[in-house]
Amino acid sequence: MTDRPYGTNPRSATDVLPLASSMEVTVHDSALGEQFQGRGAEANLIVIAHPDPRSLGRRYRVTPGSVLEIGRSLQTEISFPEVPSISRRHARLIYREDAIMLEDLGSRNGTYLNEEQVTEARPLQSGDRFQAGAVVFKFLHEADTENAYHEAIYELVIRDGLTNLYNRRKFHHEFEREFARARRYGRPLALIIFDVDHFKRLNDTFGHLGGDAVLRGLAHAVEELIRQEQVLARVGGEEFAVLCPETQAEGARVLAEKLRKVIERLAFSGSGTTSRVTCSFGVAVLEASMPHPDGLYAAADRALYLAKAGGRNCVVVAEAEKKE
Repeated sequence: MTDRPYGTNPRSATDVLPLASSMEVTVHDSALGEQFQGRGAEANLIVIAHPDPRSLGRRYRVTPGSVLEIGRSLQTEISFPEVPSISRRHARLIYREDAIMLEDLGSRNGTYLNEEQVTEARPLQSGDRFQAGAVVFKFLHEADTENAYHEAIYELVIRDGLTNLYNRRKFHHEFEREFARARRYGRPLALIIFDVDHFKRLNDTFGHLGGDAVLRGLAHAVEELIRQEQVLARVGGEEFAVLCPETQAEGARVLAEKLRKVIERLAFSGSGTTSRVTCSFGVAVLEASMPHPDGLYAAADRALYLAKAGGRNCVVVAEAEKKE
């Protein structure tokens, strides 16, 4: 994703994208040293053991000057409310000037560094493993060759193979995290769902390879309008979602309308034919009556259905529930 302000679309209304285009992603790996570099270096925590296999591979960035608490509480920076063996405030990482220190916060199950219990603050070395309850982390600094390997694997796990956008798994992880944050602090959160109108007709006209090329071209055009803090993902065959933290209904509607206009200006060519595509959009915002993420997703999905029923190639915002 690129941190580009809304409305700066680098494509013109006459752009034609060839259906034969393909996307190629190359991962470069190089040995950059294995000892923590200290001052100014960044590092990662990688979840390598968790009761839920879907959580394996989660990554948390450790940056200079940061203090990260690990616990079951939603108030901690690295929160695992689903793991009862972790204390509410279990352990803490402190990035000092020349070292990253790990300390236990009086947890009931203890914190273990390389299988030894942590009784006082201990410095971490690249490659160390530490355990909080049933969750095990591996600590790797960015210059470590193994970190590059884990980074490449993680990208494969969270990216959609066709469009290179985030996939459904990554989207739901971010959705649950942002939903919990918005509920906890009373912050706005918006969700946009959109899909390609008459996508079956496109497949029938250009074939499945042509349909795939349409999805790739559409994803690339849309991605350029998405801000860094927003999450764009392919969540179904021709269905996409945009998660918009700190966004009210009007802001989400404006973004959806910009995306709609960008998409309808794209043209795709193949087999001597040029075709245009459109998308329908459903928008919803977090309401007090939505205790779970499913409620927000369902509201956006209903709005998308109304957009389809209303003639397609339009944006519908879900109506706020009326208070009794």
